[in-house]
Amino acid sequence: MCGRFTQILTWRELVELYELTAGVPALNLPARYNAAPTQDLVVCRRGDREVVRLRWGLIPPWAKDEKIAYRTINARVETVAAKPAFRAAVKARRCLVPADGWYEWVADLGGKQPFLIQPSARPFSFAGLWERWTMAGEKIESFSILTGPAETEIAHVHDRMPLIVPPAAYDQWLDPAVPVEDALALLAAPAGPFEIRKVSRRVNVPRNDDPALIEEVQ
Repeated sequence: MCGRFTQILTWRELVELYELTAGVPALNLPARYNAAPTQDLVVCRRGDREVVRLRWGLIPPWAKDEKIAYRTINARVETVAAKPAFRAAVKARRCLVPADGWYEWVADLGGKQPFLIQPSARPFSFAGLWERWTMAGEKIESFSILTGPAETEIAHVHDRMPLIVPPAAYDQWLDPAVPVEDALALLAAPAGPFEIRKVSRRVNVPRNDDPALIEEVQ
């Protein structure tokens, strides 16, 4: 967790969410109904609210290759300040990951059944971290999403959840001058209430990415 999410924002919604200035170049934002690790996805970073595409799966500067990214799509809030892969980024390179919802799975007799979880207030922003990795002239900028214990309302689906930054705290989260412990404290605010719905098992295959994935199924 969180292994898939939706990023179905229009550019206008993104401008409103992050209060972007009129001079910011617009990005082409194809709707992502099944955003998956290693894909390039939109994030907002730095105090000047720079909106860019970064690869999901953080690659720390000291990594020998890109394979670590499969283990660093998420960072646990309980240990992020101590883990070598994340401790530099959580101090200096925090970011916002815009989203509309995320998927969690429950095991049943048919395998793994996905559910779409959406806070009632959306779009919203996951708490993220980003890094820059360079090897043999190749530069990759990547990100990770912070997770923590699930709120009671959704804990029956999964015991953990991606952490959401309250809009009023965006500036503080992005500001590297804010100490890590103070920044992480911003994520304690409840993100619910939530909407939860059972969706198609087609979500289980990352190459499936279409509007039907978010529709409720019986």
